[in-house]
Parts: sequence; structure tokens; C-alpha cells
Amino acid sequence: MVNIEKRVELKGVLKRTASSVAVKGDGSLVVELYDFSDSAEQWFGNDVAFLLKVSSADKSRMLSCLRSGQNGMEGSLDRDQLLLQLLKEQFDDYFAVKEWLEENKIPFEKEFDSWA
Repeated sequence: MVNIEKRVELKGVLKRTASSVAVKGDGSLVVELYDFSDSAEQWFGNDVAFLLKVSSADKSRMLSCLRSGQNGMEGSLDRDQLLLQLLKEQFDDYFAVKEWLEENKIPFEKEFDSWA
């Protein structure tokens, strides 16, 4: 059985960065900020990535919070696709998702990749 990752790109706010959200093969959700700016090069010597990891068990809570006020978006989407679509529609970048997770007290782990 092949674990296929589902991913959406967020709009992004900061120049020379890219934000995305993915559901990994293990069911966890990862929000990533990839920074390829001059500042990253200056401070770290290369591109870097900031990651937020939400366990698969906490995705249902995320979906419930995001769906409040939404009507009938399910259609043919599975729960992971719906979650990714709502995140893409409601958030511009990594920092907005991080703030929302904190406000809604949804647990996450932070990681930093200094060699992205």
C-alpha cells in the first residue's frame, strides 16, 4: 500500500517564502514555511523551513472549528481534502495557521529545519 501525501499551497505573504499544508502518510498534518530569502541565507547560510505538526487525532477538532459557519462544502471531498481546502481558503500563510491553532488551543509541535 502506497501512502500518498495530500498537499495545498497557501497564498503566502512574505517575499521569497512559500507556505503549504500537507497530510502525511501517517495521517498527521504539517504546515510548512519554506524561507529562501536573503535573510535566511544571511542568518543561516542556506534556505530554512519552519514546520508545525498536528497529530492525526487532532485533525477532527481542527475540521470542526473550521467548519463552523461553513455550509455544505463536503461534496465529493474526503475529510483530509476538506480540511486542506478549508485551510487554503481561510489562511494566507504559516503564521496565520499557527496563530489560529494557538487561539483554538489545538496542540502542535514546532520544528525547524536549518538545511531545507
